[in-house]
Amino acid sequence: MKKTLLLSTAVALAASVSAQMPDNSICPDWTGTDLNGGTHNLYTYLDQGYTVFIDVSAAWCGPCWSYHNTHALRDVYDNYGPGTAEDKVMVFFIEGESQNTGAQLTGTSGSGALFSQGNWVAGTTYPIIDDASIGDLLQTGYFPTVYKVCPNRLITEIGQASASALWTSVDQCDKYIADSPADGSLLPNISNSITCIGSPVDLSIRLQNTGTSPLTSATIEAKRGTTVLGTQDWTGNLDTYEVATVNVTPFTPTSAANNIVFTVLSTDDEATNNTANGSVTAANTIMPGVEVTLELQTDQYPGETSWIMYDGDNNVLDESPNTPYAANSLNVVNWTLNDNECYRFEIYDAYGDGICCGFGNGFYKLKVNGNTVITGTSFGDDDVKPFKTSITAAVEENVLENGLSVFPNPTEGRLNVSLNLPSATKVGMTLTNILGAVVLQEVRAYSAGSQTVTLDLSSVAQGTYTLNILADGMTAARKVTITH
Repeated sequence: MKKTLLLSTAVALAASVSAQMPDNSICPDWTGTDLNGGTHNLYTYLDQGYTVFIDVSAAWCGPCWSYHNTHALRDVYDNYGPGTAEDKVMVFFIEGESQNTGAQLTGTSGSGALFSQGNWVAGTTYPIIDDASIGDLLQTGYFPTVYKVCPNRLITEIGQASASALWTSVDQCDKYIADSPADGSLLPNISNSITCIGSPVDLSIRLQNTGTSPLTSATIEAKRGTTVLGTQDWTGNLDTYEVATVNVTPFTPTSAANNIVFTVLSTDDEATNNTANGSVTAANTIMPGVEVTLELQTDQYPGETSWIMYDGDNNVLDESPNTPYAANSLNVVNWTLNDNECYRFEIYDAYGDGICCGFGNGFYKLKVNGNTVITGTSFGDDDVKPFKTSITAAVEENVLENGLSVFPNPTEGRLNVSLNLPSATKVGMTLTNILGAVVLQEVRAYSAGSQTVTLDLSSVAQGTYTLNILADGMTAARKVTITH
């Protein structure tokens, strides 16, 4: 139960911490045996048209016990489950702690993983399955995690919702139930595309057969606003609830935010599921050079941290080693990249709290010529940073470098920053301490020419810092000493 004893929050962490399964994923099938010896198969219930709620909890978990005692899941099961007039819902409690004993579910308590909040069985009318492997299969990262699984296998984390909210959410599944012969559905994207402005990306969408007969063809359109970006005539053979990813058309973004609407144009039996939204986020970050360095400072839990660098063809260029880094250590990786190519750096934290600042002052930096272009610390589950390399920008870097001065230095609190900009742009100013942690960050818009801005550093502790300036793909840095 890593970190659990250090927390006093409303959410308890699973013993085997992993990233949560993304919403709208296809839920894997599982079979479990309840405390009374009954066998339950998830897909069997889904094929019967049930929406299934799954509460993955642990007997020792206080927040789990609190939600359990709201009886929200029991009320939904009793009012809308098997044998009721509605007969649309199934509910399961999954004991997700692998070290527990069955006695804990009836209130027998020990310490640590063997602690029990009370009698979980008393008054529970839906099946209780003591099988942590199911929670692992569902990639449960914390307790309680309450999932909703629609008949078409789509899983979402619905959370600790009330009985009325749970029941209302069942309607969202109805349009994906296979109850007519010919029906192709477009599923919500699990994640959205992230690229660089000016770099092409494939617009893809998931097509699911929600008909009772095989789906062999469909025409799908992608639009941005009123502009048709392209169409694709897909052919294949999908049985009921099978899914195919369809690349509709390539798209080269010219702006940062791009909302995409996908539509099935071919006629089928159910029109309400023929549209899905997606998006493409494009960054304008320029890496001024091709000799790029990653500096990664870990926190106290380096085993939770991993990263991947993708090239412009979405291939893995490099990734973190299988053996975790040492705790609280600085790790350096160097790459020689291609010029004028869009790369994507992704860093992950399995626990979901980034690498700063509750358990150490971790950070990551992507640098060229010693200047930090991209940095991050408290990013949650992941941080995705695309950038485009440019040797030409590296030459232009001297324009910012030569025109930059900071004064007075040392300063007692107010620092003047003078710079000369070749064009109107936004200027990012980041002050970091000797550990690389960000202590001040500002972004301001300026016109072309000579500019002077005053930074108030009176609240920053005495010491030596680095002021990094990023403007229109150019970078420069100055050491700053603060005295009070």
